[in-house]
Amino acid sequence: MKYENMSSSITIQDPRAAAVFTQSHLRRILLQFALQPRSIAEVASDLQIDIKQLHQIVCKFHRLGLVVVAHERKRAGRAIRLYQATAKSYFIPAAATPGLFSLGLAKELREALAFDAAKSVRGMLFSLDDDGRVLGQVVENPGAAFVPLDSWRILRLSASRAAQLKQEIFNVLDRFQSEIDTSGQVFLVHAGMARRLEHRGATDNLKPRANPG
Repeated sequence: MKYENMSSSITIQDPRAAAVFTQSHLRRILLQFALQPRSIAEVASDLQIDIKQLHQIVCKFHRLGLVVVAHERKRAGRAIRLYQATAKSYFIPAAATPGLFSLGLAKELREALAFDAAKSVRGMLFSLDDDGRVLGQVVENPGAAFVPLDSWRILRLSASRAAQLKQEIFNVLDRFQSEIDTSGQVFLVHAGMARRLEHRGATDNLKPRANPG
């Protein structure tokens, strides 16, 4: 039995509900209930989440009107509630959220970078290359197990080249996302690109070398 009043798409205006979608783990959990009614135990097993913690999250979704009890599965003792999202998809106006949709991940990434760097990075070595660019080289602690990646560039690009770079970054991330390695560690990976406001000074693009002679 499916929730008959389910919409294909809903626009969320309530800032409390919109805030759910700025947290990657919360929106992932919510959308597990979008296609069909599911029990908390089923979703907890699929996402490898503690069932008590998930129960608290789903109850929050219910209070916010993001899920409903669509059906109850009878059994000996207390029936199992099956929850379903109130829509298959959600549109969240940017004005309704307290910040970027990557707000939670961005905070987590900064904390993770600082944690890994404190264990593995001795410091940074800065120098100038032959083209006048400032180079920064990470100096690792001896025996460091993993040195985090925190690399930045200030680039001057045409619109077409900027679009090409953006697509190539997407392609690299998609390629690694399609690989499944159950024995590996979990990494938080971010690639960002935005126009720099009020830019002053040099960029990191290569300068053309002077012709010899």
